[in-house]
Amino acid sequence: MIVDPRDVYPAEGPEKVARALARFSLEEVTDRAAFDEGYRALDGFFGPKGELERHEVLAAWLAGVHTDPAAPVVMTYHMLIARDAEGRFAGVRDCYTTLDRTARRCVALLSHALVLPEHRRSGLAALLRAAPVALARRALAEAGLGGAGDAGTATAGGGAGGGAQNTEVLLAAEMEAVDPDDRDTAVRLFAYGRAGFSVIPPAVLPYAQPDFRDTAALGVTPIPLPLMAVVRQVGEEERGDISRDGAASFLRHYQAAHAREVDPAHLVPIRENALGRLAAFAGDRVPLIRIPRGPAEIAAFAPLLRSVVMPLYPPAWRGKAPLDDPTRELERLVAAWSGGDGGK
Repeated sequence: MIVDPRDVYPAEGPEKVARALARFSLEEVTDRAAFDEGYRALDGFFGPKGELERHEVLAAWLAGVHTDPAAPVVMTYHMLIARDAEGRFAGVRDCYTTLDRTARRCVALLSHALVLPEHRRSGLAALLRAAPVALARRALAEAGLGGAGDAGTATAGGGAGGGAQNTEVLLAAEMEAVDPDDRDTAVRLFAYGRAGFSVIPPAVLPYAQPDFRDTAALGVTPIPLPLMAVVRQVGEEERGDISRDGAASFLRHYQAAHAREVDPAHLVPIRENALGRLAAFAGDRVPLIRIPRGPAEIAAFAPLLRSVVMPLYPPAWRGKAPLDDPTRELERLVAAWSGGDGGK
């Protein structure tokens, strides 16, 4: 089992997590057959949305083709498959561990996670969210930077408890802005909020994912996908801010991986838009936006609404759906969640 139960944030629900640990196994993929099984499941859900890299790209990552141990940011791709007690496929997570030796920071990029419908609300999703902590700690240890000790000992984001010799573990996820017409955008964020994640304000770091399509073969202009920077500072989840360098590392580490998947020129406008905003921010530490954990806090999604976030990007990146007035959009969101269960 890859996941360490101590890495699961307490708000996930200890009893549910304990039941999930007893019910499911979670193992790292090392062979092509298991990779193909996991990829098919991911492609069925994320492929139609344009949110999944091509099969040959991820297969090459799994084989280590793109991992350069001498690079400033060393990246390793991982796929984890969950199975039930009978060995049946139950879910899948893929991610990258991205190690910056100089900064003594490992950022686990949480690419995709999928739990089959029959296993939702079982606690398996919590295991898939927490498992990359162990992978990041292992990467630090293998680089001679420590990080293999007890859960929660690493400091994150250069926090008050950190010193020159401490290592940092950051979990990073790309999430859509909240849309009142798409209930899942709030459901997913509720889950990340309960897992100890916060959002780097889009007004400070308007992140975007590159276009993963083979744009040259299609003869189309690449269109980046605006997404929010969602982070968990392992060991300092309750801290209300993140260092400027920690915030920038979200973009730098993702783009270090993307540069091996897409034309690096396609990353330039994404980088300029995001880091330009960050450069204009005054202060050494960036305040984080706490993610609501259920419908009772639904109004706190106000700064994460689609109508608020999308204007931070070039018009061509915003999609075809018109933008509502933020006040009206918040009213629609609150009305849509009146009496909701929060996806627990």
